[in-house]
Amino acid sequence: MEQKLRDEIERFTPFTEEEAAAKAELLRLIDLHGVHILDRDCPDGHITCSGFIMSPELQETVMAYHLIYHSVGWTGGHADGCADLLGNALREAKEETSAVKIYPHSVRILSIDILPVPPHEKNGVPVEAHLHYNVSYGLIAEKDQTLAAKPDENREVVWLPVEEIGIHCTEAHMIPIYNKLVERMRAIEAERIAVYPRIAEPLLAWYEKNKRDLPWRRDRDPYHVWVSEIMLQQTRVEVVKDYYLRFIDEIPDYESLAFFPEDRLMKLWEGMGYYRRVFNMQRCAQQIMSEYNGRFPRKHKDVLNLIGVGEYTAGAICSICYGQPTPAIDGNVLRVMARLLEDFRNVLTNPFKMELSVMLGEVYKSVDDCGMLTQALIEIGATVCIPNGAPHCDVCPLADICVSRKSQSQQMLPIRKKYVKRRLEELTMFVFECDGKIAIRRRPSEGLLANMWELPWKTGHYSEKRAAVQALAWDCRAYEIEKMVVRKHVFTHLEWDILGVFMKCRQPSKRFVWVTPEELEAEYSLPTAFRCVLD
Repeated sequence: MEQKLRDEIERFTPFTEEEAAAKAELLRLIDLHGVHILDRDCPDGHITCSGFIMSPELQETVMAYHLIYHSVGWTGGHADGCADLLGNALREAKEETSAVKIYPHSVRILSIDILPVPPHEKNGVPVEAHLHYNVSYGLIAEKDQTLAAKPDENREVVWLPVEEIGIHCTEAHMIPIYNKLVERMRAIEAERIAVYPRIAEPLLAWYEKNKRDLPWRRDRDPYHVWVSEIMLQQTRVEVVKDYYLRFIDEIPDYESLAFFPEDRLMKLWEGMGYYRRVFNMQRCAQQIMSEYNGRFPRKHKDVLNLIGVGEYTAGAICSICYGQPTPAIDGNVLRVMARLLEDFRNVLTNPFKMELSVMLGEVYKSVDDCGMLTQALIEIGATVCIPNGAPHCDVCPLADICVSRKSQSQQMLPIRKKYVKRRLEELTMFVFECDGKIAIRRRPSEGLLANMWELPWKTGHYSEKRAAVQALAWDCRAYEIEKMVVRKHVFTHLEWDILGVFMKCRQPSKRFVWVTPEELEAEYSLPTAFRCVLD
């Protein structure tokens, strides 16, 4: 813990001689007292952590009226033995303001100051005058939230325009500190904005030398790009390769797809999941045939009007196929940009994506090949600025302009907060076997896994006796339960807790379609949610 504390203080770059002296003194006290400098009873003073909170536009600040100092001021508190100084600053900011939507502006220390604390009372207990070695960070609070004071420490919490800090703060020695924090947070913001125009040149040069040989990159045919982009949603590149080649070989154009037999289409897609994608692809192909004479539209607004095509896919197709300045912002691009900018906002929110789209749109206008830039941004996220594990900064062409690399916060980003609670359902799935064939049936034409094949099932986990009764109700005349297995399948918003019951039957019920395992494999598309029981 002592080394972590020392490393954090060492990373601070002083702007003034006074700050350099404060940093040197704090490091001296760490050498002298070790982690005891984090405790209130350290004889030479102790570390406190403050957060200077500003609005996202950096025009206003949150100030709390402190009962001890009889003045408005920043939030903060004692380290109390914890070496996570930024974490302390965030915790104190949330406690003192009741803010929920609050996050770091940067992980960099903005200032180290030695602050004298006058004698006062804390919870009725006298506290002698002492020194705070205060480490301050910049924080951002969203304005659409209610603020409330911490009753035992503060009287009120207010938003103030930064120009009015000097009017409301009666601690004259603090005003220069607040002013320099505003200046430094704005300087970091300017550093971020300056990143954008420097992205394209090194990234495109890198992509030309390092791009992977992927089958859908061999031309810029809109049909090929569209098929690949739909397949690549929620599916890994290595999985998609073979599916893509089979699909294009059997369904080479929009007309073929529009009139392709549905069962065979499902079979081609089997194993990739998210079957609504391929249903929508066929409907989209039919739309292209009827509304656009069998040609993929060129206008961005028309592409967005296609069934199953969202902002990302439209951006990818219009930039790659038509050279338009339409960014394609997927998970890879969100991660790369959050790290490049050291942006701690939730990247899954629409405001973040919209701002990124506008800023990247200006970058696109400066390059000759918009499609190559789209693919380069996605490629670097997939192979260098990777989602799991440490990014490969040593081979990244953007390392020199990466703000999070400078702050050493790469692995803290991006912030992805999904507010999705999966519903849990218990199911019993029946594997009826009769004369070497098993029973399947068609799912309803609407809803989850619409129109696909499935094993017979019932809600809830059935006992052996109840399973036998259900088999009889389906006219299966089961005479033996071979085995029972437990499986789980997870959808985006739903999780199935499955009990699989394997039963021998004397006669095939007319309620179901009976197929051999070979027929099932060759002709019928059985989703993974059901296939997992057979496996």
